[in-house]
Amino acid sequence: MKSALQDQNGQKEKLAEAFSLLSQVNREAYNNIMLLSNQVLSKNTVTNNFLPRFLQGQAATKVSTGALLLKLTRYYFYSFKDYASYLKEIFQYLLNNAAFRPRRDKKNLIIIDTFFLLDKIIREGRLIDRHFSGLAELLERKGLHFVYLPIFDGMKRGFSFLMALKILNEQKIPVIYEYQMLTLTDLLRIIYFILLYPFYVLRLAYRTGLRRREGELLKHELLDTLDQPVFRNFSRYLQGRNICRLPYEKVQVISWYENQALHKNLYKGLRSNPAKVKIYGAQLFLYSSNLLNINPDENELEKKIIPDKILVNGLAFLPAKSRLNYCIGPSLRYARIFNSQIMNYNQKNILVLLPYFREEIENILRVVGGVDTLPGAVYIKPHPAQDIKKFGYLLPPNTIIVDNDIYKLFETTKILIGAASGTLLEAASLGIPVVSIKNSSYFGCNPLPEYGKGAIWEEAGSSDELSEKINHLNYRFFNDYEMIKNIAGEYKQMFFCQPTEEKVIESFDLELVEGCA
Repeated sequence: MKSALQDQNGQKEKLAEAFSLLSQVNREAYNNIMLLSNQVLSKNTVTNNFLPRFLQGQAATKVSTGALLLKLTRYYFYSFKDYASYLKEIFQYLLNNAAFRPRRDKKNLIIIDTFFLLDKIIREGRLIDRHFSGLAELLERKGLHFVYLPIFDGMKRGFSFLMALKILNEQKIPVIYEYQMLTLTDLLRIIYFILLYPFYVLRLAYRTGLRRREGELLKHELLDTLDQPVFRNFSRYLQGRNICRLPYEKVQVISWYENQALHKNLYKGLRSNPAKVKIYGAQLFLYSSNLLNINPDENELEKKIIPDKILVNGLAFLPAKSRLNYCIGPSLRYARIFNSQIMNYNQKNILVLLPYFREEIENILRVVGGVDTLPGAVYIKPHPAQDIKKFGYLLPPNTIIVDNDIYKLFETTKILIGAASGTLLEAASLGIPVVSIKNSSYFGCNPLPEYGKGAIWEEAGSSDELSEKINHLNYRFFNDYEMIKNIAGEYKQMFFCQPTEEKVIESFDLELVEGCA
């Protein structure tokens, strides 16, 4: 039988092969602005099944002419339906009357490009920036001119979007909305994109020119995802071009950088005036190397879709060798990890942390639900972007659904159970033992390092295995707590960088901005 290490090494080799394959195709594909919006080519592991199928060695199935015509029909139907929703968003934006007005007395502008969780804004009645925590306050304190460029994540039902816009307006959040950065001509260009995009994908799919199995698999995935509306990615390209026309001498874009198609498009647009704009790609989060899109492709430098500076969350995320400009940045999202004390005599509960990915949520709930007894009360915390009611049929009995602050929950957590979330590594760095749930039908996105496995964290793929691993970690918790704390301390040094004011200023070159004292 293969050992776990052999399996892991084999998967790494396959991941590298998949990355190389897509990189080779993109050398030609990314010369076409239409294809920059394609989710398969972006190496996004969430929006398509190319990588799981590639890793499992699946053979491509033929997409029939009838199936292809159905895909095209669905593409145009859903694209124009989404475009109608887009126009409705623009209407609600106009009703809100919150257009950003450039300041002629300022030479420099800082743009914070990040995600806004729509449901969170409405539920909490305010914006709490959980990605760049504390950055806006620092910029205000330094008298720097800045504005948010938000990507709204969540369903815009009815006039909920208008409600969120009003909250941002009342809170006086400086925002430059994407709709303001689009002209009437741009809206017509988006229609042009919708009409022609599938034909460029079809042309690429039928001329990939790769080895038979890999080429056929990629062709199948390009055709299988043809019904995905992607014009919002292209819209970001148009926004980037228009941002370059703002009346400022210098524009610094601090971007939450996941290297998705929407990031590539924005950066491509911003590169229409590279002397004016500098892009800081902030990868200030915890992630698994299995997420191929997170790792920028050096070959894409010439395509002008890579940030000028890439900031990572800690020493462990720095590549051994790269032509890209990598630096360790401030862990803004994790500032509390440097001043939190977890006291082991308070830790008595089991916390189940549900990730964003639906497949992982269902798998975790099935595995946890199959365990007869757990050593403590069981709390379940859903991901803020997922509705737990959708998974009610899988919720184990006698569990408690919580939406408390995660650090408040950490105070009483003895063992954390989860998957595909950087919070697992965050908890382990505070001395909380972790069980990562494997999913045999999915390639997995475990962010925990091999170092510390068996001591501070374990992996389980079934209910029986979970019960065994919990008992093991429970024993460690009561008998080897000093060892757990020592490993946690090493994790903190490897994966985090304290976000001091000096570090923030240095990382984003704020000392070079007029007004920063």
